[in-house]
Amino acid sequence: MTRGRLATLTVLLAAFALRLALLDFQELRGDEAFGYFFIQRSYADLTTATIDLREPHPLASYYLAKGWLALGGDSEFSLRFLPAWFGVLAVALTGRLARRLGLGQGTSLTAAVLLATSPYTVWHSQDARMYSMSLALTTATVWLALELLQRQRLVWGLAYVGSAWLALHTHYYATFVLGALNLFVLGRALWVPSTRPNLLPWLGWQLAVGGLYLPWLTQVAGIVGGYSGNGDSPGFLAMLERSLAVFAVGESTPAAQRPFWATLAALSLLLGGLKLWLGRPAERRALGLLLCYLAIPVLAIWVSAWSRPIFNERYLVASAPPFALLAAAALGGRPFPKQTRTVLLTALLAVLLAGASLGLTRYYQDPAYSKTRGWRLLAAEFDLLGAGVPTHAARIAQNFPDPTLWYYYRGPIEHVVLPPAPHAAAEAQIEVEKLTLSGVRRVLLPLQPAPNWDADQLAVAALTAGGYTQIAERQTGVWPLQIWTTADLNQPTGVEDGDFPNGVRLLGMARLDPALPGGILAPTLWLQVPQSLMGNTALKITVQLLDSTGQLAAQQDRPLAGGQRQGAATLRTFGLALPPDLAPGQYRLIAAIYESETEGMPRVRTLGGAEAVQLGNATVLAP
Repeated sequence: MTRGRLATLTVLLAAFALRLALLDFQELRGDEAFGYFFIQRSYADLTTATIDLREPHPLASYYLAKGWLALGGDSEFSLRFLPAWFGVLAVALTGRLARRLGLGQGTSLTAAVLLATSPYTVWHSQDARMYSMSLALTTATVWLALELLQRQRLVWGLAYVGSAWLALHTHYYATFVLGALNLFVLGRALWVPSTRPNLLPWLGWQLAVGGLYLPWLTQVAGIVGGYSGNGDSPGFLAMLERSLAVFAVGESTPAAQRPFWATLAALSLLLGGLKLWLGRPAERRALGLLLCYLAIPVLAIWVSAWSRPIFNERYLVASAPPFALLAAAALGGRPFPKQTRTVLLTALLAVLLAGASLGLTRYYQDPAYSKTRGWRLLAAEFDLLGAGVPTHAARIAQNFPDPTLWYYYRGPIEHVVLPPAPHAAAEAQIEVEKLTLSGVRRVLLPLQPAPNWDADQLAVAALTAGGYTQIAERQTGVWPLQIWTTADLNQPTGVEDGDFPNGVRLLGMARLDPALPGGILAPTLWLQVPQSLMGNTALKITVQLLDSTGQLAAQQDRPLAGGQRQGAATLRTFGLALPPDLAPGQYRLIAAIYESETEGMPRVRTLGGAEAVQLGNATVLAP
């Protein structure tokens, strides 16, 4: 094996290692989970659903992922392995493209290193979406186009058509890469008369691509043109800064540092362009293609964002190879003197690789720049907080329909979306009424910031209006996880000595579901409170959980006033957070009323003279 091939193999192995490293460490993001659930359909239904549901991405990646998961399973590692493989393929194809452009072994290897270590391409290679596949296929299409133009053989023409067709079926923005190729070929035919005889066969191959793609395009033209966007509409300078910075060091870079990296990236491109322009005719030809390949897709995406918020860094992935090739061209070769070239190679490459290393470190380790949000923790909390409550009497509510949760939570508790449609207050109340009629006593609500779905906290308002009480809130991942309950309205279990001198009567406790250690006990007390005490905020009632020795295990205190009305009674629900290390078994529940604003907070004794009322027993389940 030659030194060049050994070096190339080393780069590819490094690219593979970076893309497999911690591949399943971070949790799926929403789009990845959507793709997973989308491909649960049959192949025929995938096609129909893409059109009927106006899915803004074509079918190739979904078809391929469906076939792969049938073999590899649906783990996070398996979901992301295919994109990782395409990411490595893109590195290899970029090196091959450099050699076809005549840029030399050194430039080819350097470009492969830059793409292999790019935080931007690593991120998308570890993302179970179509972007890595699109990157590989568009790179293959450009390389095959050059082979076709150089050799004019049927096999290269068929390979080019197949690659271009697959690229278009992977991401619609592959159109911009084909546009860049055609602009280069047409421009060169105008500029170099000797290339004109190849123009007619080239146009024939473009007609073949268009003819094969037209049947699908006629079905989805309205989807492509009507997509409202998942990004923004930046100005030209903002677009330029974001694009250059993401090519250099990825998206895991603080915003304040992006101008520096964008400037460094621009200098690399200018230096690489100057080197090629002053080089051999083949290098000037390569410069023309690389400028079209880099600039046209970026500018086309930016222009398309003028009328709709559609500019997003992920859509620029097809332009990563020409950036790497131009930056690599700046690092060596004529016409710079050898000493200057050595300085450039040492300084520029070191800074770019240092930036990539920092970006990768942040991506792998810093939650602020990673995909991980706490879905696994949330699923575990649902198992914990739903234990002991009959499945029919519990629900998980989302105030935004993020499908990622249902990849991670495979338990028996059903879920609802509140509100069921964007900003639908009336529909949210109807959903809560359905919960009440179904006997649902506990609702677990992870609140997600959702300005485009639940900007006014309609989920909270609907539950409150529907008679549910929030008894606890836990920070789980990035979510405030709220626990809401409503009482069992059947007659409560009575208590002895529940009358107080101030006219308060503790009638009893509703049926109490058991809980796991670390979970929530939710006793509901039935009280009669005189009207004169309804505004008394100083009187509070405490519910306490005691072990067999009388030691306190958990408690919660709430104002006596308030609660849900049920005839002449007031229902007051509590949420006792059980310690995670609490031993399973039977515990006693007591309730007491005390003066919270009086020194020493004395308890109000019952008419029988007791400081507390015995409510009954509570069961703590074995984990």
